[in-house]
Amino acid sequence: MTLAQKHVLAVVVWCALLGIAYLVMDSQIKPKVALVEAGASEIVIPRSRDGHFYVAGRIGDQPVSFMVDTGASSVAVSAAVARRLALPRGEPTRVETAGGKVAAEEVAGQQIAIGGIVVPNARVLILPGMAAEALLGQNVLRYLEVSQTERQMILRAKSD
Repeated sequence: MTLAQKHVLAVVVWCALLGIAYLVMDSQIKPKVALVEAGASEIVIPRSRDGHFYVAGRIGDQPVSFMVDTGASSVAVSAAVARRLALPRGEPTRVETAGGKVAAEEVAGQQIAIGGIVVPNARVLILPGMAAEALLGQNVLRYLEVSQTERQMILRAKSD
């Protein structure tokens, strides 16, 4: 093997090792999102490594990864997610967040679905500087029974 071939082999080995390290770290850092069966009326969400609860859902017919936020008054999405979902422009408003008052847009009449739990006419706030993809707030959670332990959260459709 020539010196040039040894250098190429060393570069390939290092790239492979760095790629494997990246994949391992990426899987450890990304929040665990609970996947939900389409008709499920009870959803068990494991606590993610960052301490939050994430669940897969839909706004309209588009998939969204929600962070369940029992302290949020409304479903909220980032501006990037609003563009991806092709949400219409909303009414300008100001909302109180943990970081203070911020400008937002309020879009009414959106269908939110998590498994078999559907809220047909929900308000969604578009928050331009939001870090999370989407928050699942009280305007949807009020239709659910929410129970939580240290390791999991359970969402169930309220029985009338």
